[in-house]
Amino acid sequence: MQRIERVERVFWLEMGVLACSAPLLYFPERFPGWARLLALGLLAAGWGLRRIALGRWRVSTPATPALDLLILLLPLALWAAPEPLRQRYSWPRAQILLWNYCLFWAVVTHASRSWTLFRLNAVGFFTAATGIALLAPFGIEWLDKFAALRWVVERFPPLLVGVFRGAESGFHPNQVAGTLLYALPLMAALSVAGLRRSGPRGRWLLLPATALVGGVLLLTQSRAALLGLAVGLLVMALLPWRWGRGALVGIGVGLALLLPLMPPMWLDLLNDAPTVAALGGTQSLGFRQRIWTMALWGLADFPFTGMGLGTFREIGPLFYNLDIPPAYDIAHAHNLFLQTGLDFGLLGMVCLIAVYLAAGVQLVGSWASLPQARPWVIGMVGGLVGQLVFAQLDAVALGAKTNVMLWLYFALVFALGNRAAQRRVREGFGGIIDRANRCAA
Repeated sequence: MQRIERVERVFWLEMGVLACSAPLLYFPERFPGWARLLALGLLAAGWGLRRIALGRWRVSTPATPALDLLILLLPLALWAAPEPLRQRYSWPRAQILLWNYCLFWAVVTHASRSWTLFRLNAVGFFTAATGIALLAPFGIEWLDKFAALRWVVERFPPLLVGVFRGAESGFHPNQVAGTLLYALPLMAALSVAGLRRSGPRGRWLLLPATALVGGVLLLTQSRAALLGLAVGLLVMALLPWRWGRGALVGIGVGLALLLPLMPPMWLDLLNDAPTVAALGGTQSLGFRQRIWTMALWGLADFPFTGMGLGTFREIGPLFYNLDIPPAYDIAHAHNLFLQTGLDFGLLGMVCLIAVYLAAGVQLVGSWASLPQARPWVIGMVGGLVGQLVFAQLDAVALGAKTNVMLWLYFALVFALGNRAAQRRVREGFGGIIDRANRCAA
């Protein structure tokens, strides 16, 4: 009992350390230069506390090699970025990415140790999503896509517009939607599970939080996120049934065969950005095709180092003339995996793909070994599928301020996978002991 209480105390201490260091690395322009060193010292102290309390630096996950390699590529991504873009884009993103990496290991290590800590970290994940949903509408640069929602979005005063560096004109609604998409399917799955059976009173807090997050995602009018959410919810609805899992396999094969024959009018439904006049009136999908072409050329020219962390938004249009006006900020490659390749090189893109694959494997193992946690698995699968769809059309790039939700999501997935592995080990030892007792008898 004392050991458990000690671990929980260290968990809270480490969360406090991370909370204190976050503003120093997320908003370095508002603090003196020595604050960065203080923040890095705090992060190191968190690792030291964990090592002393648990006797280890971290737990193991199937994604450990890929994540470590991605962080080892960070100095190369900084070196590849030319000045002054390194100071403007690369260093701020690198600091946030390093903090997210430390947060990931703190969460996955502690959440793997007990269900109490797992649920505490899940509450933190849901609280972060709810907080973003509460604040973001007051700083979003709303796009006029659905006339029916115009009256609603115009009611939010722009209190946060111009407050944050890099988003002086407001947050892009697609970035907000992609961020919330990590949490919404899991929140929805647990809300439905809570309604179907008597459970903790916390479900009455989760229900309004889920409605809030879903409502804000709808108000962003991001078609990429709404498409990802629809696909994720469809998978969640079919996953619990044997015939549903067969139907999912059939749907996947059918889409793979029919995608090349999809009518252009269906693709036009993905339009979620204003017309770019300099592109000859090209709508969102055509604009994305040009950006993807530019990104592929960039990967071909910088396969080992990438262009430098966060610099594609300026180097891409400069190197590859696709009739995009210099004043138009393309922001990123509008594909998470392409953007990661441009930031870290092809090896970095492979690392991110490996993390997604490892998460899928962990969820399969959790489904088989933890029947009581299947609502969690269903929600996590919905989030993974939804984000994979969104990531093909847009990106919340690594190092972006709201990319913390990606790291929290994966930390919970791998912590659940570790809990499932621990149960398989216990059951394996139990079977060995039973067989030994039968032999002795």
